[in-house]
Amino acid sequence: MSGVAERLSSALADRYRIERELGQGGMATVYLAHDIKHDRKVAVKVLKPELAAVLGAERFVVEIKTTAALQHPHILPLFDSGTAEGFLFYVMPFIDGETLRSKLDRETQLGVDEAVRIASDVASALHYAHTHGVIHRDIKPENILLHDGRPMVADFGIALAVSAAAGGRMTETGLSLGTPHYMSPEQATAEKEITARSDVYSLGSVLYEMLTGEPPHMGNSAQQIIMKIITDTPRPVTELRKSVPPNVAAAVAKALEKLPADRFESAHGFAEGLANPAFATARVPTSAGSPVGRRRWVRDPRTIVTLALAAAALIAQSWMATRRGSGRGPIEYDVGLPDSAAMWAAQGIGFDVAPDGDFVVYQAVINGRSELWYRSLHDATTRRIDGTDNGRRPAISPDGSRVAFMRYAGGTDWTLEVIPIQGGAATTLGRGESATDLQWLAEGRLQVVEGDGNAVRWFDPGGAPTTTQRIPYCIMPSLLPGGAQLLCGGGGHMSAKLSDLRGGARRAKALWTGTSDSTLVYGSHFRLIDGRYLVFLSMGGDLLAAPVNLATRQVGRSVRLVSGIGRRAYSGAGTYAIARSGTLVYAQGVNQALGHLVAANARSLDTLRVGREAFLRFAISPDRRRLAAVVAGLEGEELRIYDLRTGAHILWARHPVIRQPVWSPRGDRLLYTHGDSIRVGSPDRSGEAAVIASLEGTFEAFTWMPDDRVIVGRWDDFHVLALNLARTPATMDTLASEASFPRMSPDGRWLAYNDVGVTTLWLEPSPATGQRYQVASGRIEDAQWLSPTEFALLESAGPAIDRVRMDLSGATPSFSRQRWVAMPEFVETAGQSFTLSPDGRVVYVRGSAEQPVRYLRIIPHWVERMKWAVDEANK
Repeated sequence: MSGVAERLSSALADRYRIERELGQGGMATVYLAHDIKHDRKVAVKVLKPELAAVLGAERFVVEIKTTAALQHPHILPLFDSGTAEGFLFYVMPFIDGETLRSKLDRETQLGVDEAVRIASDVASALHYAHTHGVIHRDIKPENILLHDGRPMVADFGIALAVSAAAGGRMTETGLSLGTPHYMSPEQATAEKEITARSDVYSLGSVLYEMLTGEPPHMGNSAQQIIMKIITDTPRPVTELRKSVPPNVAAAVAKALEKLPADRFESAHGFAEGLANPAFATARVPTSAGSPVGRRRWVRDPRTIVTLALAAAALIAQSWMATRRGSGRGPIEYDVGLPDSAAMWAAQGIGFDVAPDGDFVVYQAVINGRSELWYRSLHDATTRRIDGTDNGRRPAISPDGSRVAFMRYAGGTDWTLEVIPIQGGAATTLGRGESATDLQWLAEGRLQVVEGDGNAVRWFDPGGAPTTTQRIPYCIMPSLLPGGAQLLCGGGGHMSAKLSDLRGGARRAKALWTGTSDSTLVYGSHFRLIDGRYLVFLSMGGDLLAAPVNLATRQVGRSVRLVSGIGRRAYSGAGTYAIARSGTLVYAQGVNQALGHLVAANARSLDTLRVGREAFLRFAISPDRRRLAAVVAGLEGEELRIYDLRTGAHILWARHPVIRQPVWSPRGDRLLYTHGDSIRVGSPDRSGEAAVIASLEGTFEAFTWMPDDRVIVGRWDDFHVLALNLARTPATMDTLASEASFPRMSPDGRWLAYNDVGVTTLWLEPSPATGQRYQVASGRIEDAQWLSPTEFALLESAGPAIDRVRMDLSGATPSFSRQRWVAMPEFVETAGQSFTLSPDGRVVYVRGSAEQPVRYLRIIPHWVERMKWAVDEANK
């Protein structure tokens, strides 16, 4: 439990027992709790500290009480509210279901009847609240919960309570009431008087998305969306979906009228229009671009002035959220990238920003080949950098005159090259294979992380010798001032760690929150600002910042500053960069760590009934009935046991890091490793698994043999060992060195393993004879045995699974390889990235398809604003 959760639990101990964090939103953090007095599950929502500091407790409690009287079957009631030890909180029922947003993310469009029923039920709730003088102000799919298919509107009146309690100081909180896609035009233009017709517009937008698969107005930024809400008429739903009845289309069009007076007078009227087949009084526009549909709104000079003021207010709001009074600008803006040369960030961040914040160099993919492009951040200049064919991972020099990059001719082999920003002849500094990160350090050297985060090389563009050092596992390191420590976090360690480069230290030391070493700082892509501010990416794709004391390794209260940043699954890299001048540049995108587990063969692909989670490691039981899965949680990694027939699960263990779970051959026991302890227990029993061995080093288990030997890898020195569980105490025998991801064949005759860089798969007899045979090379992610003479091999270039057959008829083994299973939207996870089910199918995490980035968000002076926000939150 985090430090905040512990303080909250102590403050509310007489009323609620806090069990765990459920999630975070723009206003509040939500906790699952047990209502002690009424013996029921509840959701406790605690306002963010930076918001609570501005609002003040007394007035917030007074205002929120006005919503407590709302009692309606489609309104989630307010049970309690108040203050405790500086926390502002309110309590609602815990609904074991999903939000409409989750359902839309999964299904995109709903059936017409289902969509109309949900909208009608929500309209009923809105009409009831409106007659009691309460306007919701923030109707969106995220605030509509579905319980057994029945919608319930959440946070009713909370936005109004926060706004009223703020007393007109909302810009100081950084909270934007209303989500841009569902804002009414009067909300978008910041009109003081918001009526029930505003909620009607928002509900019309939600119904539009349920029917068509997208909101009425789309854009690459909040500013673009708001501009369209004010000026554009959405396309009629019947253009996008012909099966929508005319009366439903007409009702949606009337609900989305620009002028409030032209909409339904009430939510009840909207519901009646949806239910009445004869309703067709609202004009359904014939085209989104029709000038008739927008002439009256745009030609009104008052609207033009309001539009300009709204755009200015929107831009100014983010600045005022963290700084009181500064005339510098522009405050925040977007730069577009050409459709023909959009940015692709599949291999990492995808771009770098110049130290002075004047331009970026980004990676585009054109006709299947990568190349680097220049994009000014001050004007529209965009151009290809000649001489960068097959170039990736751009890193701009400290003086902004050159860019370094890795050129890949195929596979994982690369050359490190430097070229002028204007393009021309490139200079080659070195060669290597399997790199995970490239940075041009402020001191002038280039830093490359090799292998799987176990070695770092420093190149000098001036010609000095290259230096190399083995390091504790570190995927995305940041070299700290003085050059003696690396700040790590990503890959298999989704928490902040300090790796000492002096004295050959073998293990990194963790950073902690609070005043004790009980809670890790979970996240990735960590960067240090001015020696005392930690900037990092959360598991959910939020950019956070917090104060840090490197001497004590303690981290203070974090502040969420930017949401929706694209995030890579394995490395945890986020699509953001901070210029030396303090400018932040970022791209919004998908969180690739989230996905569904699927089982595939050459003919079919089925989704397992375990939901969409940040799955890290997983294994199916021998009887195919259960799944052991390690899931990234908010307070560490969770080992869950899922029932594959029902999708239900139990939480079996929670630790900062949980290695690969391995089932016993009979499925009656489960083994996993945590740090230097190896644990075994029965998945049918609750309670902590027993520690059967505690040795120096970091271990991971891979294969449980019928003779009760477990094949494990030790990551500290890349040794393969056999843990013999049949002996008491368990013993260890060394099988191989300089090896990773070991797999023993089902008959125990052959040991397969990767080299340290995970580029080559080797095979050697067991017991060892001193001979070994190369099976495959070229970034081999993982391999698993299908039979005593067959492999399933993951090739990252696909990604796809190949089938490798071993022929033992000759003097030495020979191998034949062919493509077996395609893996659409494959998510590479830390450690084992796929497993085989007992029925011979490939199980992996399927995430969202990578999308090209078509614009970048620019925030000048962001570092100054970040410091102010962090300092305020930690007073």
